[in-house]
Amino acid sequence: MPLDDLVSVIETLQQRIRDHGASLRENETRTRMALIDPLLTALGWDVSDPALVTPEYNVSGRWADYALLRPDGQPAATIEAKKLGESLASHRMQMLNYSNASGVEYAGLTDGDRWELYEVFQRGQLEDRRILDVSIANTPAHELALRLLLLWRPNLASGQPVAAAEPLIGSAPVSQGPMPVASEMSTTIEEPRPISSEPVSIEPGWISLPDFNPPGGSKAPTAIRFPDGSVQEIKRWNDILVAVATWLNASGKLTTGDVPVQSSPKTYIVHTRPKHPTGNEFFLHREIANGSLIVNTHGSAIQMRKNSRTLLESCAIDPATVHLQVEQ
Repeated sequence: MPLDDLVSVIETLQQRIRDHGASLRENETRTRMALIDPLLTALGWDVSDPALVTPEYNVSGRWADYALLRPDGQPAATIEAKKLGESLASHRMQMLNYSNASGVEYAGLTDGDRWELYEVFQRGQLEDRRILDVSIANTPAHELALRLLLLWRPNLASGQPVAAAEPLIGSAPVSQGPMPVASEMSTTIEEPRPISSEPVSIEPGWISLPDFNPPGGSKAPTAIRFPDGSVQEIKRWNDILVAVATWLNASGKLTTGDVPVQSSPKTYIVHTRPKHPTGNEFFLHREIANGSLIVNTHGSAIQMRKNSRTLLESCAIDPATVHLQVEQ
């Protein structure tokens, strides 16, 4: 999908909101036809193709306006549509509750201008679950195109979409064409290299994993330190998760008998083969332990940190005892 094509569609939608906003605010169907359907189609979800999108999808006895389907026919996400200008506030929790009950991992809400997407099974307050919140009318088209890549079909249908505000780890720039397939990506990143095995004291520049929450676009840490004092070099965000899995395996806390470890009901963090519970292959992965364990390394910086904490906790290791070294 050339990024310029998406930008062009966004600019068209912005013009429609300016020219026809009064009419679209009167009717949900008009909003869907003029604003929502064109954007979904531009993002790879052809609303006329029943293999990709199911309109009026039954979610726990309630009809979601759209179900965006994975290759296995199950919903990657549901989208609830409202007429332009309608308040979304009163619909958010109901939408999440229905999706939760039906096992749908992502749920979206839009009035054609405002687009929100939520990670249904994420713990925490509503804002902790929100991974996309944009306005078509009030955001520059090129910036908006990048942020909306969270809804791009190959990304969302993977089961672990990369957050739109952060770079796609291990992928080619969007302008160069579609993301590489998993077989092309799985061996592109080398194993983290140990740089020390001696215990060292906590010093300035080291931050515990739970306390590390850098702004979007920040550089990856330079090293990770484990409770036994061993340190591994970090070059990329997904090196954090690989280093954690490698250390746990070397410590005897993560073996083939301890997997799979899941980040959600439909997504594995580590398994003995590169497949999720849905049967979908890992979009990006790394082998450790002589290939006996496969680490799912597809995700944003936020997802890598979150999955690292989940993996540590699953092995009874306090994430606060793991520290990251950041540039001062």
